[in-house]
Amino acid sequence: MRKNLPFLVAAVIAAGLAVPAAYAVQRAVDVVFRGAEPNPATIVWSAHIAMFWRLAIGAYVGGLVAPLAYVAARKDLARTMRVLGACVLPVAILIGVQGLLMP
Repeated sequence: MRKNLPFLVAAVIAAGLAVPAAYAVQRAVDVVFRGAEPNPATIVWSAHIAMFWRLAIGAYVGGLVAPLAYVAARKDLARTMRVLGACVLPVAILIGVQGLLMP
C-alpha cells in the first residue's frame, strides 16, 4: 500500500481540483447562456436546485479525472505533481471569479 500512496494522493488532488473547476464552468455557462436563476444560497433546499446538480456533475468529473491522474502519476510522479501544482492557482481563480461575479 505504501508504494501506491503517492499515486493515490495525486489522484485525490486531481479529483479535488476537478470538482470546483467543473462547478465554476457549469455555473458560468448557466449564467451566460441560460439567463437568470435564483441565488442557491437564498432558497430552501430541494433536489431540483441546480447547485446540487452542478456539484453532482463535478463529483462525477472528479471521479473521471482521478484514474487518469493515477495512471499519469504511475508513469511520472514528479511531472504529474508539477502539473497539479500549476493547476491550483487557475482553479482557485476560476472558482473565485465565479463566486464573485456569478453567485
